[in-house]
Amino acid sequence: MLTAIETTGDSCSVALFDDNELLAEFSAELPKEHDRLLASFVRGMLRTVGKGPEEIEAIALSIGPGSFTGIRIGASFAVGFALARGVPIIPVSTLDAIAWSARSIGKIGGRTRVISLIPDKRGGVYAALYEIQPQFKRLTAPYNLPVDQLPPLLDENVFAVGPGSGMLGDSFSHSVVLETEFLRAEAVGEYGRYLYRKGICVNADQVEPLYVSSISSARPPVGAST
Repeated sequence: MLTAIETTGDSCSVALFDDNELLAEFSAELPKEHDRLLASFVRGMLRTVGKGPEEIEAIALSIGPGSFTGIRIGASFAVGFALARGVPIIPVSTLDAIAWSARSIGKIGGRTRVISLIPDKRGGVYAALYEIQPQFKRLTAPYNLPVDQLPPLLDENVFAVGPGSGMLGDSFSHSVVLETEFLRAEAVGEYGRYLYRKGICVNADQVEPLYVSSISSARPPVGAST
């Protein structure tokens, strides 16, 4: 089994997978409560499905970008659990997980690219551009951008997803998928399972948070409308 942890934003969320099946997910939108909720969520999730911690074989951990405190809380718990149980950690970029979960949306809408967005708590967003059809790949490194630099990056082939997409306003509703505004451990676990099957995982002492440079040095992702 694989458990997934998402604490990089306002959500404290955990999920449990057995092969391709989502067994359970516990989530709450309670900012600044992650430290109090995370361990109890994991215990409650395992108890709900009648499983024990010894049955967890890997941890998919959302490593950011996002809240520094939230990233630290999730990483500390995951590292402690992994060391105690001797299991690997799958580091998952939060932006990657959001974009991965939007692949079916792009297929329905006939769009092949998505820009994944997360608020940075200073009025801007963390962003990265992805190709989602015919294959999934990140086209840019993560950036920290002011919101007013986002509209030129959207066109008939690029749509925005993630909790930062709502910052674009009603005039861009045709290019925004608001259903993706909440960060979920399910999305982290789905992409984490994909990475795990490819052998992408690390030991507990190799986990590194994903931090993005400040907005003052940011540049828009290249190629958003090509």
